[in-house]
Amino acid sequence: MKYLKSFLLLVITAAAVISCNKKETLNADITGLGGDAWVKSPIDKWLYDSMIKPYNIEMKYKWDQSEFDKSLILVPPIENRVIPVTQDIISIWIAPYNQTAGDSTFMKLNTPKQIMLSGSIALQSNGNAVAGLAEGGLKILLFGINSYSRQDSGRVADMAHLIHHEYTHILNQKKNYPIAFNKVTPDGYTGNWTVAEENPWTLGFVTNYARKEPGEDIAELVSTMLVMGRARYDYTLYHPFPDYPDSLNNPQGIMLLRAKEKIVVDYFRDAYNLDFYSLQTSVQQQIHNVLHR
Repeated sequence: MKYLKSFLLLVITAAAVISCNKKETLNADITGLGGDAWVKSPIDKWLYDSMIKPYNIEMKYKWDQSEFDKSLILVPPIENRVIPVTQDIISIWIAPYNQTAGDSTFMKLNTPKQIMLSGSIALQSNGNAVAGLAEGGLKILLFGINSYSRQDSGRVADMAHLIHHEYTHILNQKKNYPIAFNKVTPDGYTGNWTVAEENPWTLGFVTNYARKEPGEDIAELVSTMLVMGRARYDYTLYHPFPDYPDSLNNPQGIMLLRAKEKIVVDYFRDAYNLDFYSLQTSVQQQIHNVLHR
């Protein structure tokens, strides 16, 4: 028995020595765990020249699930969508701010440092779709890149609305908007905004999502006014909706939205020295340019 134990120990030791002497490469790269080594492509060079070099914004399209909520089922961006999407983001977001501010200094100082791209829309467990998120003033997550097309005016408007909504969160995180905004429609905010049946405009909100809470309200108002433009926004404010014929000349809703609009205009002027209406005009012109490329 003692001999058998000694023999088995010898066999195990020999196996271990043989195993350790095998000349195998154990430093294989594992994507997403720090072993990534991407070969820079023409897309990477274009992004460097167009976003990183002038604005220090990393447009991250190489897939890294760790950057997103693990509970979301997402797909990576299609690579041939990356440059067109970024070109249009520059046009409908960065260019209007540059034009309104007079140069690129404002955007160099106030942009998030990273924009993450996801090919698909993020679906939450409650069934709601998330098109974008702003995180800590430093990062914007954009979803649904694979379905984007500049030939689709609705999709361009959606992208413009999304980027301006999320950027409003960034600006609000850097400099708080006036607390007076929260007091204009304090009773209109509701956790049931997803199933609300009232026309939000008659209650002082531009979308149902704006009724979620004041921070989303101001982001929705800013992005809606910028993307709709002044003429269309005013027309919508004073005219009935097809599904809400009683919304014509709704004085209470008009009064509340005008009060919020004034706070927004004053905020952009006082906090950032920007003329909101000039910004609105520039966004409209750039959306037109994108649609007619």
